[in-house]
Amino acid sequence: MACLLGSASLVAAAPAEIPLTECRSMKTDFMKASKGWIAENSAQDTYSITSNGLEMRLVPPSQYVRLHDSNSNMPYNKYEGRGPTFNVSTLMRYGRFSATMRSAPVGGAITAFIVLADDGDEIDFEILGGDPHHLQTNFFYGKRPLYTVNGGLHEVPGEAVYDAFHTYTVDWRPERIEWLVDDKVIRTVQKKDTCDANECRYPSSPGRIQLGLWDGSFEAGTAEWSHGPIDWSQHHSISSYIKSVEVDCDPQYNKVIS
Repeated sequence: MACLLGSASLVAAAPAEIPLTECRSMKTDFMKASKGWIAENSAQDTYSITSNGLEMRLVPPSQYVRLHDSNSNMPYNKYEGRGPTFNVSTLMRYGRFSATMRSAPVGGAITAFIVLADDGDEIDFEILGGDPHHLQTNFFYGKRPLYTVNGGLHEVPGEAVYDAFHTYTVDWRPERIEWLVDDKVIRTVQKKDTCDANECRYPSSPGRIQLGLWDGSFEAGTAEWSHGPIDWSQHHSISSYIKSVEVDCDPQYNKVIS
């Protein structure tokens, strides 16, 4: 009997089952209301509900001071403008989410649509002002984030991203991520392609869907990347618009609530 108990103690325990994430599948018409969304650290002067949807406004800093990097001589602003961030009120672990939006037109202003987990896992759409027919996609594995490796630059056909509404979609599954624009796939990442012998560097933790507008002018490298910095002497505010958002939680990995 002692021998049998000793053998049993060597058997590895089965991995604990990951609990279902509580996730709300919903459609939000921002031309009417913003129910289900939370403004995070955002002052009322940075957003409002309008006939075009949720207007997200980047407002000027209290002081506009232009500086230049001591090494590269590239310009940047000492102070950044203020913009809003909106989070959906529940988490998602796999599913599909779409935003129909019109981005900000000014270089240095970044319109973002992402899912972000507490551990740093992240999947992004970022639309840079001043670029009429391109956007960027990215993903991060929070335990080992690689900031210059997983990004992609993509063409957006049709009307300029800041003149017309386009629909941006992330279809996030355990085995792959797809990014779509106006229902056409522009990028696919397979989980298997992120793996080595030790781990898969693939976002898989429950995250919160987030909308935001932010100023990339605060540092020379970021200002150059975002087509900035913003000349705040020329702008009283800069706006992007979110017409609607649709969230479809994967019922296999989420406890879908109404």
